[in-house]
Amino acid sequence: MAVPLPEKLQHILDDRSFAHLATVGADGYPENTAMWVERDGDLIVLNTAADRVKWCNLRRDPRVGISISPPADEYVNYSIKGRVIELRTSDGDQVIDRLAGKYLGKDRFPWRRPGDVRVTIVVEALAVASRSS
Repeated sequence: MAVPLPEKLQHILDDRSFAHLATVGADGYPENTAMWVERDGDLIVLNTAADRVKWCNLRRDPRVGISISPPADEYVNYSIKGRVIELRTSDGDQVIDRLAGKYLGKDRFPWRRPGDVRVTIVVEALAVASRSS
């Protein structure tokens, strides 16, 4: 069952904080990636390209772990156990461009490769734990 995101975590997600997304690899071991992130209410939104390992992992197993700290105080940390509830390509380009604006101040994602298919990843939190300094 989904849980609401605490207000302090919402602010961290809305800031330019890097999230660390852990997916379950085909061999059963975790795969971990630093990623840009945004929030849609109590949902966590990330973006990747369709040829990445995390995309393959998420299509096979929707379980994820996310760790995130605010840029100003890395001793504050939130750990989120979650589940991917949607993988979509319909707005993948728009989401990565919006994230490029948030993190780089650019209108468009500057590292787009020809033929890239961008995938929006939507995660619902199932459990949230925190540690503060």
